[in-house]
Amino acid sequence: MPRLGVILQDEHALRAARPSRPAPAEEAADDEAVDPVQLVVLRSTLLNPPRAAAARALAEHVRSVHPNAVLVPYVWHLVSHGESDGLREAGTRTLPGEARRFGHLQDTPEVQAAWEVSLRCAKEMGSDTVILRTPPSFTPGTINQARLAAFAEARAAEGLRVVWELDGLWEPATTLALARKLNIDTLVPAFEGTGRPVQQSYERRWLRVDSAGATERLRGALAESLVFALANADALEDATILFAGGRAHANLRAFARSLDAAEL
Repeated sequence: MPRLGVILQDEHALRAARPSRPAPAEEAADDEAVDPVQLVVLRSTLLNPPRAAAARALAEHVRSVHPNAVLVPYVWHLVSHGESDGLREAGTRTLPGEARRFGHLQDTPEVQAAWEVSLRCAKEMGSDTVILRTPPSFTPGTINQARLAAFAEARAAEGLRVVWELDGLWEPATTLALARKLNIDTLVPAFEGTGRPVQQSYERRWLRVDSAGATERLRGALAESLVFALANADALEDATILFAGGRAHANLRAFARSLDAAEL
């Protein structure tokens, strides 16, 4: 069965988790049978990665709600986003240095310092995976492909897996070829705006179900369509599906029910 997880804006979103509990007369086979959440992605680290003690406390809080979940932080925007990409003003934590020397995976001391902050955060959370989000200004040219390759190689040397969430002009064929070459995964939308599963290869792709548009509330028919699209592509067993937005936990539970009903 696929791995299911949630993307949280911050720890307050855990209030919506409401993990189901077994009836008193029943015994759960294990905690995973009680709580279907296997991954918790922390988007707040994109803006303001917490310092060591706060990172440990946040990880402890998450695991108190989702005891079997693997934590996956986003990489700090000072590594990935340029000065004009709109995240500098949203964050409160920063580093000394010229603004133009941060972001876009540049080979600068400033980007390296920002990465060290993200690395420390991941280690304190016990994470072996990070999500790198790149903005539309990180275009698919030769320079940026080389920077992405260097970033992925350096993270592999540190024992970290990279999942790349891209935005902008990158073509699916290009991203899949890069993912294969660099041994990374990509994070892509699971549905088109119309509510149909995106027609694509599921190789090296994590799927994101957003609480917006047709998927704001993941109705049974929508959940079933994704289940059967993955099954028909022989990708159901290995898929990783993340649910984002205000209804992340509710949509994950709806999808888990469709999985159970499908009996695949």
